Amino acid sequence: MKWLLLKAKAKTAIAIPRRFEAGNLYESRMEIPKTTVRGAFAAAYLNRGKSIDNKFRLMFENHLIRFGPLRPLAKEIENFHDFVPVMPVPKSAQSCKYDDGLPEKGHGVRDLLFELASEVKPSEKGEINCTDCGAPIEPLDKPWLVSNWSQSLGIVYKPDFRLNTHVGLGAVGTEEMGVAMEGRLFSLQCFPQGTKFCGWIAINENEIDLESFLKELGFEANEDRQSWNLTFNLRVGRRSSTYGALEVEAKVNDEPPWCQTHGNFDERWEKFQKGFWERFKSPEKLKLDVREKSAFPDGYVFSVAFVTDTILIDQFLRPYRILTASEVANRLLIPESKVKLLTLFAQTQVIRGWNNAHRLPKEQDLAIVAGSVFLIIVQRDGINENELKQKLKEWEEKGIGWRKSEGFGQVLICDPWHVSQDENGLVPLRWKASREKLETKRKKLGEFARFDEQIVKFVEAIEGKVDLTKTQLQNLRALARIIDATYRHPFEKEMKPCERLKHHLEHQRDRKIKGWSQEIQWKGEKTKLADGLIGVLELASCNWEVALQRLEQFVHLMLASIEGKTLDKNFKVSKVTGRDEP
Repeated sequence: MKWLLLKAKAKTAIAIPRRFEAGNLYESRMEIPKTTVRGAFAAAYLNRGKSIDNKFRLMFENHLIRFGPLRPLAKEIENFHDFVPVMPVPKSAQSCKYDDGLPEKGHGVRDLLFELASEVKPSEKGEINCTDCGAPIEPLDKPWLVSNWSQSLGIVYKPDFRLNTHVGLGAVGTEEMGVAMEGRLFSLQCFPQGTKFCGWIAINENEIDLESFLKELGFEANEDRQSWNLTFNLRVGRRSSTYGALEVEAKVNDEPPWCQTHGNFDERWEKFQKGFWERFKSPEKLKLDVREKSAFPDGYVFSVAFVTDTILIDQFLRPYRILTASEVANRLLIPESKVKLLTLFAQTQVIRGWNNAHRLPKEQDLAIVAGSVFLIIVQRDGINENELKQKLKEWEEKGIGWRKSEGFGQVLICDPWHVSQDENGLVPLRWKASREKLETKRKKLGEFARFDEQIVKFVEAIEGKVDLTKTQLQNLRALARIIDATYRHPFEKEMKPCERLKHHLEHQRDRKIKGWSQEIQWKGEKTKLADGLIGVLELASCNWEVALQRLEQFVHLMLASIEGKTLDKNFKVSKVTGRDEP
């Protein structure tokens, strides 16, 4: 399989109403659905003068090509250039009723998948409350998760929506055409302009020529032939001059997108087996009857998490509301007695839609929603471990269930979310965990370190001669710290921090901002303050550690100079650096 990792940016607001347009408030879906993404590419294909022929059906009605949804990134990570897989929060996640979310944004998250698989009844365990405030815990009401398990980094969040209010206009061809109509005020909930999205398209390259497929969609290859840019804006949802335009970029990858953040299949499998049996020790502690406990000694245990909505039907075309043990056994080609569903967290919803190419409504299907998760155990004598792993890996790569060409049926096996916990039984993800040591290091390198000789000389040369304000200096320091945090983020690979800071200073100079555009005398030459600081920070050599340390010291000394002169007009910065003459 090949995976096209999609990155998109909203060029206008994006409105995807989640119900029929009735009333005066149209609420948006939490993502750009997979069927909408597929339909947008299909519409663009037809708009270029193509027809609904065998090639069209091969591209858009083929189970070998699966279009995934485009999901919004959180504000904290939308500035990163690399692809970030956005996963649904497992339905087994619960958090504080009053302050939900992972640490730094909430009181932590507890996963109950293993809790409910235990033989001990909930009444015997006692009520589970928030470890921070003692409040009850409830299902986590945030749909999306971005995590990196190798860094113990994670954030759960809701999309950043805006509410755009409009007034209805008179219909074309009537006397009221273009006139605001009384009582026709309505509001659209939408993703704002600039929102970043990530998604994927899975392709069986053995049956489909990847390069031809990308060109037919409208992509154009970059020089590396691994990344492609869409030559036009993709139109999704409500379409007008102010809604529905997406700029899309694609990158070719050999593995599913979550392998870079959750680990590859074998790593997840080994971690899950080890973590599960270290916790339960033996089947005696599992919620099994007497005969099952003797039949499942040290069985193979795995979770199946639905990354997208999944439609499962039985032999009589009746929809499943859960992933049953019999369905798992049928797919693994083993007897049903060899499989046991230990516990589950699942919800269902009715899937509706419209096929624009055929001008017909789609069938209504009952789907198990994304985020549903099932814990399953298989007897060791029922199937060989390598064979089991291979079949489960195929589930991930090819999906399961119906309407896979529309993106339904994507699953994740052995999600590390369920098997990892800290000493308080919480999911061990923190948004700032990877930065805490960095902040300590920055303080040591910054205000508490010995002042750099170049910075001291530069500040002494401009002291009292430039009109930099405290706000300008504080803003510069804040920008540098944001650049630093972005540069050190585990998802970021393309950031050039020195160039970014240099560009900011040059921009201030070119705009003739007071202070930064002033002329100074430095090293026997006249130059602008911004250019002098660029040289002192050595931004051209791009040693970011040195540049950041020097900038922190520059801001510290300049603020000390400004504060000192308000108290004593003869104050000099040498009193701070220890270079004052006796």
